[in-house]
Amino acid sequence: MLNRDVNARFEDWLLSPSEGLDFEAKRWLDMSDKECQGLVAKALIALENHGGGFLVVGYAEDDQKRLRPDPARPPSLEQFSADAINAIIKRCAEPAFHVEVFIQRHPETGDEYPLLRATGRSKVPVRSCSATPNKSLQQNVYYIRRPGPNSDGPKTASEWDQLMRRCVMNQREDIIAVLRAFSSFGASSGEALPPTKTELLDSFAEASKLAWFKLNDSLDVADAARISKGYYCFSARVLGISRALDAAAILSTLEGARKYTGWPSFVVLHQPETRPKLVGGAVQAWTAKCPYPGVSYADYWRITPSGEFFLLRGYDEDSLESKIKAAPVPGTAFEPTLPVWRLADFLLRVVEVAEAMFEPDFEVVVECEWTGLKGRRTVSLNHRIFFNSVTCSEDVVKTNGTFTQAMLQDILPEVVRRLTSPLYLHFEFTKFESRFYEGEIEQMKSGKF
Repeated sequence: MLNRDVNARFEDWLLSPSEGLDFEAKRWLDMSDKECQGLVAKALIALENHGGGFLVVGYAEDDQKRLRPDPARPPSLEQFSADAINAIIKRCAEPAFHVEVFIQRHPETGDEYPLLRATGRSKVPVRSCSATPNKSLQQNVYYIRRPGPNSDGPKTASEWDQLMRRCVMNQREDIIAVLRAFSSFGASSGEALPPTKTELLDSFAEASKLAWFKLNDSLDVADAARISKGYYCFSARVLGISRALDAAAILSTLEGARKYTGWPSFVVLHQPETRPKLVGGAVQAWTAKCPYPGVSYADYWRITPSGEFFLLRGYDEDSLESKIKAAPVPGTAFEPTLPVWRLADFLLRVVEVAEAMFEPDFEVVVECEWTGLKGRRTVSLNHRIFFNSVTCSEDVVKTNGTFTQAMLQDILPEVVRRLTSPLYLHFEFTKFESRFYEGEIEQMKSGKF
């Protein structure tokens, strides 16, 4: 049966196919053959352990290693039905997991291809529980996806750690139930935060925005770094026992903190006009006059010795350096993965600096604000994830919450989900599954900078 939504999302892939860690292609296979069944089971087990992904059948490599439609098309696709594929998984995988099967239509030729999806929701690692005679599938192997890409068993402690962490994240509801006994999520989940916590953070955030407004207004109206179509800002206040680090020690800690993206939160540049300064007792930087033209590089950030953090930045989608071809006009586009990356990066950097500034077991009050949203439409920055194009109905969205140190370190995707879900709802009630947040944050953390 043709799934029209899935078909629309993957039309671009069929026109320009490529394999990745979460997307694998196979030639046409005879599913009555044990070895072919083993190939499919191996691929799907690896995708399930990876956290989810897709296997498309009917594409093969040509002499130049490029994926092309396999001409050896079978007369019927009945052998790729959901019942047939899930029967193979029941025989070959332990524990068994459900596979979704869609029929994908090529936008030009009209030919149909089976698209198999492993959801990645297993709470324990999945292993192969049988083997094929020629070893296309080996027994008792916990297949994972490895760069190449290819599917194989874990070889290193790091690969085992990643596999176990993904499974633990699928047990998040159990973990959250335990953590809620000690701390609660804040207003982003409908609960009012204590006024004293929010009032102090609000005061700091508003003062920071006022200082930024003056700096931004000082730029020429034609300056590529002048933010005029909207911005997002994140604020945080750490609650705990202070170690009384001074401003110089805070800056030193920040410079040594891990970078998860090429342009991280609280970026430190050393040009005279952009390097951090001590202003009003806070470490402060404004990078609008950095060598890179664009509002997405025009950061304004502050960190106080008392544990307050503030970051304001223009949207990547509005930058002159934007790679989003569907958004030639600033202020018209919104890339849905970016809020997850930017907020996760902000929170990870806050926690790492806070670990040096405070004794363990601190809490963090977080506030998020996105402005200039009304009328923006969702677009895809790359072909790794596809989105239906929807429009935002609200101009400004704010969320907040209070989280323990353990939450920010152990269930960060859940924290980011709770802080960004209200934002996505304003895009025609868009909601993302937890695996979306898990996958994006894992992808972000895998970068090396």
